[in-house]
Amino acid sequence: MLALFDAFDDATRELMRSLETAGIAFTPVVVHYDGELPEGALCPFAVYTGLERHGEPLFFNEVPVPQWCEIRQGQEVFAEVLREGSTIGRIHYEPNSFRQVESVEWLMPGGAPSHTDHYDRYGNRYATTYRSAGVAYQTVYRGPGEWQIEVHHPTRAVTMQSARGRLAFESLTDFVSFFLDDQGIDDDRVLINSLSYPLFVMRQRAQAPNTTLFWQEPGAGPLPGNMVLELEGPRALERIVFFDEGQQRDVAAQHPATGVELAYLSHLGQFADTRDPEPRRAFILTNSDDIPGLVELLEGFPDVTFSVAALTMMSEKLMDLRRTHANLILIPTINHRGIRDELDRASVYLDINAGAHVLDVVKAAYHLDLVVLALAAHAKAPHHSRVVTTVDEVAALLARVVTSPEERRRVLDELHRQHGPLSAPEDYRRLLGRG
Repeated sequence: MLALFDAFDDATRELMRSLETAGIAFTPVVVHYDGELPEGALCPFAVYTGLERHGEPLFFNEVPVPQWCEIRQGQEVFAEVLREGSTIGRIHYEPNSFRQVESVEWLMPGGAPSHTDHYDRYGNRYATTYRSAGVAYQTVYRGPGEWQIEVHHPTRAVTMQSARGRLAFESLTDFVSFFLDDQGIDDDRVLINSLSYPLFVMRQRAQAPNTTLFWQEPGAGPLPGNMVLELEGPRALERIVFFDEGQQRDVAAQHPATGVELAYLSHLGQFADTRDPEPRRAFILTNSDDIPGLVELLEGFPDVTFSVAALTMMSEKLMDLRRTHANLILIPTINHRGIRDELDRASVYLDINAGAHVLDVVKAAYHLDLVVLALAAHAKAPHHSRVVTTVDEVAALLARVVTSPEERRRVLDELHRQHGPLSAPEDYRRLLGRG
């Protein structure tokens, strides 16, 4: 069975883990190469350019720069490449990493971007995107292998060149379809989780609907046009699997005559089962000292320890709060190991701080089986949280959690089931014809 993914992102990781937990055999193919691939996965850009997937990410001060240049990290979220005091490049980092290089943007005199070098998780410079008047017009993929691949952005055409010749494709869809044939990959039964290129490829190739779409997007707004087209006249899709039971019911009500099977499953294998948390400990990771409700919770739960951490130094506002509340622990300049230790110790994660999502900690807390409580105004990952609108509601749920292990399990179960019942491996096998 072919599993054709647009990108190796969080949704793809979750789906692959579920399929593996269910014992479903599949061949993963990822259309776009963005710097990382799972073990055993294929990507046409990586295969044809011969990219080697071993090694360590490039650290910011390891970036190759021209002679007489220096790399400097200031207060910004990027580093600068300087020559005689002028900025000629900016080094951008992988999200949720400590100065691991994702790309280097090179600048022309005057500061306009010229081109961007892309680096993968293994330290390879795997592609360069060229710009004109600030607009990307071409990305070139290179590696130690035979082929160089060029993607022309205005027309979306793809060209492969080597010493042996040149192959041209009118679109990325045609390029991926060629790759499946060239690699001899069976596509009689297909799984996808995107309405982009994986669907385009299968609409081009399928003789009859043979594709299962796993729809992992949150249910807000109108249905995407590509989904509506398939629901009204299926060319590729034989089935859509929703991870939100409410979405499944809504789509079934909107399209009662569709020929596409509409099903529901929950993800599998997503929760840790080896932690032994402290029942009266809550954790917050923040990049802001604006934490609505913290004072009320500290005073309302004097027997609960609230651990607040930051990647940077902390303000006097929080330091003053620590002096007046014995149940508050502050951890400035915490590192990744320290964050994991705090997540392991806590039974609750509080997503109540204003500011950005730091290191995807809310999702990590959810998957580590913490009770995740969030204020709606500041919820960074609502799909992975029990979202409420007031601090009083947070306090009410926290009171239940710390009452007893049984009550904590009930609140945790409510969190896990808020989008539908939990599935078992046999549900996947039954739906996909393997059990």
